[in-house]
Amino acid sequence: MRIIEKPILEPSLVYSKCLNSIGIRAKRDTFRKVKKYIKIKSDEYDSKACIGDLYTIPIHNDVNGILTKDDMKKTLYTQQMVAKPKGRAIYDKLMALAPLSKCLFCGIGQVSTLDHYLVKSKFPTYSVLPYNLVPCCKDCNTGKGSSFTNVKDKQALHPYYDDFTDGQWLFAEVKETSPLSVGFKVNAPTNWDNISKARVEAHFIEYDLKNRFAVEATNELAKLNNSFTLYPLKKRLRKKHLQKDFLKFKNLHLNSWESALYQALSESDWYCGEGCKQRAI
Repeated sequence: MRIIEKPILEPSLVYSKCLNSIGIRAKRDTFRKVKKYIKIKSDEYDSKACIGDLYTIPIHNDVNGILTKDDMKKTLYTQQMVAKPKGRAIYDKLMALAPLSKCLFCGIGQVSTLDHYLVKSKFPTYSVLPYNLVPCCKDCNTGKGSSFTNVKDKQALHPYYDDFTDGQWLFAEVKETSPLSVGFKVNAPTNWDNISKARVEAHFIEYDLKNRFAVEATNELAKLNNSFTLYPLKKRLRKKHLQKDFLKFKNLHLNSWESALYQALSESDWYCGEGCKQRAI
């Protein structure tokens, strides 16, 4: 996961730009009736997100009894924000927030869409709220689907609000088998509270990171196997080489699959010896 600052976009302005593109005047006027309500709910979202309480926002099917779910999902989001020039400019600006165009939820996929952290089918009020729109890859978006939780410790991490970079929680384990493989797991710092520990675990499960990271690791292991075959090193030098790579990735992102992988490899005497000669699955 990647942590970035929340978008510097005024929710009311985003809402206005989207509704102003609606062609039918009467429809535009209906959307304007809830503009103040949208502002109130946007501020509420921001306040709750800051303390990890988005799970307390109730599921709903309309906006203040005036706009329907389809009004927000289709008319405002799909037809205006995604399709019309003024709205699309905001959409693209949000997409561009992701460093190196990497998905903020998994850190491995290429950004191709915006994900509604609170899904628009259950929380239509936040369909065009910039704080609720997160640049992500297709796998994270479709994998998550319309899932949601009303339990605090089951909430996946929010890239704009949840900073869990003060300790290592992602680890890898070298499996001394032939062919070679590596597994990933969550092991949060002991000084974290139980809610924080549970949330990183929930995020790991929600986005299927165990399996997706394992696929990435398998490809990396194949490259390493080829490298060590072409340029043989003694065990001690091989370990030192892997330790340097671990520090390189750790300094970039402590809880990345690369950091966890190279840490595990450098700490495995078996891998630094005969294990690196094994074919990766």
